[in-house]
Amino acid sequence: MSKFKIKSRKTNNSFPNIKIALRKWIIEHIKNPYVLDVYGGNGLMYEKIWKTNSKHYRHSEGDALDWLAREKIFTENIFDVDPYASPFEAIEIICKKCTSDFIGISATDGMLRRVSMMRTKLPEFIQTKCGWPERDMKLMAGIYNQYPAFLRHVIKLIVPNYEIERLAVKYGEGTWKQATAYFGVILKRSPSMAKSAPENTEEARFTDSQQPQQSSAAALSD
Repeated sequence: MSKFKIKSRKTNNSFPNIKIALRKWIIEHIKNPYVLDVYGGNGLMYEKIWKTNSKHYRHSEGDALDWLAREKIFTENIFDVDPYASPFEAIEIICKKCTSDFIGISATDGMLRRVSMMRTKLPEFIQTKCGWPERDMKLMAGIYNQYPAFLRHVIKLIVPNYEIERLAVKYGEGTWKQATAYFGVILKRSPSMAKSAPENTEEARFTDSQQPQQSSAAALSD
């Protein structure tokens, strides 16, 4: 038996300039940032962005999905979701429990475009939410080559209580790393879902009415 305690801890930060740029982009559209950092608490993004650009900051503890599932509500308005694989399970939980009507999410997607490039199997979560088959060559070609459009579709299905106001997408660089996508999205609660929002006893921190724009895979843009 090993005398060393092995802990699973996310330490990698590929393409930090892309991640920093996306988070700065989100800050431009979200007033009074209250940040929840999922998967990478007090790491590089905290030092480079959130330490000096947030009014309040906290992070998940232990297994991220288990921690999110245990929390009753989220009063933050910015969510930093940076896993190695899929961010969509975490985003779904967050948006179901979020009390803010206008939020920003920065995320790393190491699953959807990578699975499509490798022509392997889509996770059961995505199959169920999107009604997609486990492995379809035409679908995967579409996801890989038109990722921003498919990303919008996935977000709309896993977050039906919010509408996409803005979306920015970037890819990693290199033969294999370009399969990883980095995105920032600004979401506004759907008017029809306003009454079903989790109850928040805190005073509302902001209001905003940004106009929706088309996403861009080539550059960070509004």
